[in-house]
Parts: sequence; structure tokens; C-alpha cells
Amino acid sequence: MAETLGPPAAGTAPDADGPAAPSASAAAAGAESAMFGGKVALVTGAARPRGIGRATALRLARGGADVACLDIARPYDDAPLHTTASADDLDDVVAEIEALGRRAVAVRADVADEAQVEAAVAAATDTLGTISLVANVAGGSGPGFGLGPLVSLLASEFHRVLDVNLVGTWLVSRACANRMVAAGVGGRICNVSSQAGKRAFPFLGAYCTAKAAVIMLTQGLATELGAVGIAVNAVCPGTVDTDLINPDHGFEQMLGGAEGLERYLQQEIPLRRLQSAEEIAATICWLLSDSAAAVTGEAVNASAGQTMV
Repeated sequence: MAETLGPPAAGTAPDADGPAAPSASAAAAGAESAMFGGKVALVTGAARPRGIGRATALRLARGGADVACLDIARPYDDAPLHTTASADDLDDVVAEIEALGRRAVAVRADVADEAQVEAAVAAATDTLGTISLVANVAGGSGPGFGLGPLVSLLASEFHRVLDVNLVGTWLVSRACANRMVAAGVGGRICNVSSQAGKRAFPFLGAYCTAKAAVIMLTQGLATELGAVGIAVNAVCPGTVDTDLINPDHGFEQMLGGAEGLERYLQQEIPLRRLQSAEEIAATICWLLSDSAAAVTGEAVNASAGQTMV
């Protein structure tokens, strides 16, 4: 395509001594693309469309990381109504990352299963190298998955919520941290807790319990792993517009439609909006970046002001 004369293209500035120099915005974009260059990341819960895990995996890849995408990628046998990603979803996110020019691998595992976690992390390490960035996103609650009054909840559901949200976070962190130590490299881990880990919500008691424990797990890991150069933090999302919380606008309909949602936002959320998966991913990636080098053991709210403790 032939060049044409005219004003400087967007993103460049004229330079009297030679070719146009990158503008500040272009330089910032370049810096972001190199933020995780040379790093290998693992993201759990990476496959769900419109999910925090998927948004995180893609953001890490855009920042230059190679990414292991871990997901159960099938329905839970004992909780079929709890929505999960599919094997196709997992393959799709890997393809998206590869289209960005980064390496990626799909690993399927139930994070609550120790053997599956060890096998998945080993496979990811064999393919991509030592993982030094970890985003523990897998978790949740819902029908057949801990949703309901605590006094009538089945013990099996309570255990399942703790196993996936808490034990799974520990198993993945342990598997990755042990390999960082063995390889003599530092790293960063970000666990997804929730505002529900800081305040109680009715009918989400099992989930609140698990997410509160994730914060304490984060602090324990940060205390123990700091000496070997591994920082561990948590992010606490609020009400996020994902297919887990708001599938087909179900949350909005539960509140009475658009008007009900607007009333809820005015009463509950100072910024007057739900959060997006991409916004939570941005917070996770900041905590995984060198920009947060002095931060460890923190549980950072990303709730648009819905929770401020």
C-alpha cells in the first residue's frame, strides 16, 4: 500500500531529527505488551465465556506471558445445574491466546482433586516452563453448589464449596510455589476471594466462609513464601456481570428488570454499576505485575465501592 503525505498518524509525534516518535499512549501500550514478557502464567477457571478467568488469561497474554489455561471444562457430576465451561470453551481461549502470538496450553482438572492438580501443573510446566505467575480464579457457588440457608444446606454441598474455592486454591498454589522454589525463581500468586469473604450475604454462607478463608490462606502463604521471593495477594470482586452471576440477564430479571437493577445499583454500589470481568482481570494482573512489587498479603477490593472494608 503506497504511503500518502499528510498529518502524523495517530499515536505518533513529529520528530525534527528523523522519523516520527511514538506518542506517550503508544509507548504505554508497548510497555503494557512487555509487562509479562518472558513469564509463564497459570490461570484456573480460564475457560468460561465472559468470565474473570478468561479475561485474566487473555490480559496476561497481551502483556507478553505464555499462559496455561486450567479448567474443569465439564459439568460437576453431583451439581449439574452449576454452570461450567466446556471443553470447546477451553480450546477457544487457548486459540485466542495463540492468535496473540503467545504460547498456550489447555489443562483439564478439578482443582479440588490433588492428583489432577499435580498432573495439570506438571503438564503445563513441561510444555511452557516454570510457572511464576498464578491466578487462582476457579470457584463459585450456585444451585446445588452451596446456595441456600446454612441451617438446611446439605453437608456435601458445604464441603464442595470449600473444596473448590478454598482447598483448590491451596492445592494449585502449593503445586506452583514448590516448583518456583525448586527452580530458584520468585513469583507472584493472586487468589480470587470476594467481597463475600469480608461480609455475610444471606443464602451464600458456605461461599462467604470459603472466601473468608481464602483471605487468611493468602496471608499465611504470603508470610511463609516472602523469604523466597514469592508474593501472594487476593482480589475481592463485588457484583460482576459474568455468566456465573448474570447469565442471560438473570440477575437483572431477579431484581425486577432494568428498573429493579437501577434501584439496586443506587442502594448498593457507589459507582452505580456492576463490574466487568475485564476490570477484575486488570486488578489481578496489577497484583501479578512488578508494579505491585511491594504488595503482599493484601486482599484488594474491586467492588465499585460496594464493600469498603
